[in-house]
Amino acid sequence: MDKFFELLPYSIKAVASIFLIAAAGTILVRYKILSQNSLQVISRLVFILFLPALLFTKVASSVTIYRLQEYWIFPVSCVIILISGTLTGLLLVKIFKPKEFIKNGVAAAVGFGNSSYVPITLMLAVTTVFPVFNQHPGNADAAITFISVYLLGYSPLFWTVGYSMISGNKMSELSLRKVLTPPVTAMLLGLTVGLIPPLKNLFCSSDSLLFPLFNATEVISMATVPCALLVLGGNLANGPTAGIINKRTIFSVIVTKLIVFPAVAILYVLFLRKTGLMPASLLTALVLVIEAGSPPATNLIVMTSLIKPEMEKGLATLLFWCYLASIFTLTAVILTTVWIFGY
Repeated sequence: MDKFFELLPYSIKAVASIFLIAAAGTILVRYKILSQNSLQVISRLVFILFLPALLFTKVASSVTIYRLQEYWIFPVSCVIILISGTLTGLLLVKIFKPKEFIKNGVAAAVGFGNSSYVPITLMLAVTTVFPVFNQHPGNADAAITFISVYLLGYSPLFWTVGYSMISGNKMSELSLRKVLTPPVTAMLLGLTVGLIPPLKNLFCSSDSLLFPLFNATEVISMATVPCALLVLGGNLANGPTAGIINKRTIFSVIVTKLIVFPAVAILYVLFLRKTGLMPASLLTALVLVIEAGSPPATNLIVMTSLIKPEMEKGLATLLFWCYLASIFTLTAVILTTVWIFGY
């Protein structure tokens, strides 16, 4: 137990660092330095340019055929987490009966967590702050690679099942273009480059012909974390709308999504390690537990604003309270996971 409390300051520092950047986004919007139009432009840049650049460079430089043999657990776990989350969300809707217009949004919020921006920024902070990680510089790149492979399962499901839930349309009406998003395409390109040695040398070796292109892409990728967090804070700047969604529903989503799911994920990781399906690695365990315990995806707000505007305020209110609560729950999740699997 002494080790548990010894780890507490590191966990607080890791979570505080990302939410302080998000708070800057809130302040910038509150003081009208950034407008909603500005946030939309930055969000599109993150989605189309910065995040794909980050995923491509990290995956291409760190993935190998040997590492890929242990990566299969991430997309498989992603599918398990999303299916169980979506079914749980539909159950909560039946039990707590939110207003009709927000029902699908509540179910989607439980099913689909913020599986890219929050885990990436958290793992970058964790691998810098915790002594157990920062002695090995490659941990940050490895964590982003794990998250990238996880997103190979997440992104297609988000833009098919998630889109269908929000829009009310059948999944058969969706196009391949919505599945092959810029981040997914960048991950696939990164895997291709990383797994073909001549291509990897061509891009990643400092004396190669295409290294300046790879280096420029890596520099662009550095904008991902601050821009994504500024957008997150800016989107939550207006605060909650009173009365639009009942308190019991908000509380049930917070408890289920931010407390129950990561607790179950810890048991799931213990099972995987005991059966030999996953290596005894703190890094892999932490990525999976954070993915399970992340607050709802902010892209749900983007989606609703485009196809279901009447749902936007209700969903934004739910996300506001979830992200506020996640400051405390993510701190506890990181602390508990490192304590259980790292010592």
